[in-house]
Amino acid sequence: MESEAKILLADVAAYLQRDGGDDRLVQMLLQSVGRDLTDEALTIEAPSRFAIAYLERNRGLIEGYIEQIAFTPMALRVLAPAQTPTLEPPAGAPAPQPELIGAPAGAAANQPDRVPEPVTPITTTPTPAAPFVSDVAGGVERGIKVRNTLSRDDYHQLVTRMNGAPATPAPAAVIEKAPEEEVFPQTPIASKFTFATFVYGDENKHAYQSAQRFAAWADEPGQVNSLFIYGGSGLGKTHLLLAIKNFLAEKKPHIRVKYANSQAYIDDFINEIGRQKTERRTILRDYHDANILIIDDIQNIIGKQASIEYFFNLMDEFIRENKKVVIASDRAPKKLGMDERLTSRFNAGMLCLVSEPGFEMKYTILKRYYETIICAADDVSEMEIDATLLGAFQAHEGHLTDEQLRHMAEISGNNIRELESFCERCASLSYEREQAGEELTAADIERVAHEYFDTAHKVIHIDTIQDVVEEFYHVSHEELIGPKRSREIAFARHVAVYLANSLCDLSATAVGEQFGGRDHSTIIHSLKVVEKKIKEDRRVCDDLQQLKNKITLRS
Repeated sequence: MESEAKILLADVAAYLQRDGGDDRLVQMLLQSVGRDLTDEALTIEAPSRFAIAYLERNRGLIEGYIEQIAFTPMALRVLAPAQTPTLEPPAGAPAPQPELIGAPAGAAANQPDRVPEPVTPITTTPTPAAPFVSDVAGGVERGIKVRNTLSRDDYHQLVTRMNGAPATPAPAAVIEKAPEEEVFPQTPIASKFTFATFVYGDENKHAYQSAQRFAAWADEPGQVNSLFIYGGSGLGKTHLLLAIKNFLAEKKPHIRVKYANSQAYIDDFINEIGRQKTERRTILRDYHDANILIIDDIQNIIGKQASIEYFFNLMDEFIRENKKVVIASDRAPKKLGMDERLTSRFNAGMLCLVSEPGFEMKYTILKRYYETIICAADDVSEMEIDATLLGAFQAHEGHLTDEQLRHMAEISGNNIRELESFCERCASLSYEREQAGEELTAADIERVAHEYFDTAHKVIHIDTIQDVVEEFYHVSHEELIGPKRSREIAFARHVAVYLANSLCDLSATAVGEQFGGRDHSTIIHSLKVVEKKIKEDRRVCDDLQQLKNKITLRS
């Protein structure tokens, strides 16, 4: 049954990725191995000890997708790496021999008490990260591309075809009939993408508050009809879109919401063009029937002529019918080449820029992720995990001090997904150091950062430091390097000298030459002034961290 388990596992990962689910969870599912499939449960082998706790934490979401694909409730069983599953024999029957698990079909046929094999699950239209699985046996293609709105009768007919039996002849013309029940089943709420888990600051506060406002007014016609969030990759746009979707699914389930990223929209469009020809149905019906349409990464649709034209028509329909739209893109509407009416519509609605996180936000993200995810992974007492599995791995991560987290924030890049992975790596390395009786050093953190970011070992020039300090303290360059000694100008000069001494590979004399030819003793005096202020006033320390972050980003 291992092959069926692998097919079903691949389908779950494909569905989750199609719906814009947690990227880390998708990767963990793709790296897992399907070991066994029965009528009651799907058994998978996790790739690592950390993955076990993460998969268990998302058990409800995964089992929801399993039920969607297999049309029957199934439990998820997660095994530790390299652990072999054991089938439960029927009452009174002898237990199967271990070597028969996963044995050829001929060997299984000689065992009358073996658990009967379940019907092979149907594979779905995949995303590029999860290749379509097909198995040609006897000239019959076993990989059937279907949508999860397939009826139970059609499902069994396809299963008959997959098993090689002649299929029931289809009627000459298929007339679309109204669905017997709602076509908008709510995805189980088991996601980290909520408003409560979003870390916001000055860089993204407007987008965060606008997303909350949109969700709050979602069922009020004519109020807050559009939200357009734009900014670079990995800055939290998808988190906000999924937070809206999850909030509405939990608090306002009567609202029909359709969420899709750009790739899912293009796949749906291409697949349903074919269905339109054979079934005479309106394409993208679930998009048209939605009350709220949420599309992520809209920039990827630009350039695909047929799909973008249909998308423009879809947006025009939503505008005319006063429906609501949420869009995320890497650039502003006016730079996407959209129809002028759409550009005007989005500009007139809530238009929000998400900027790159500064030091304080990165520090907050790292600190929250470390405390709520990494540290929480050690505590599995409230999770539904078989205690016998815990012996297969060490459920511990190393400790990260506040000073280490601040250093990580200072030298890291701006992609939030990379920040979280960076934090995991540092915690894991800290554990290795602790096991050896050592401590995680700043050099260790910088080596890990060098694998993730380009900002770890940048060459920093004094003129960059001077520019940033001048902007921060609102002084001119002439004032910074000149003879004026007023309190504000003098302290800005001390800070610039302090940063130049710590960030640039220059002697005190060389630094002094860049500040109006000041001598060695003057530079030492500036260093002492700033060091004294750091001990007296925490705000000075925070300002220095913020200045270092700005300098690193500009270098």
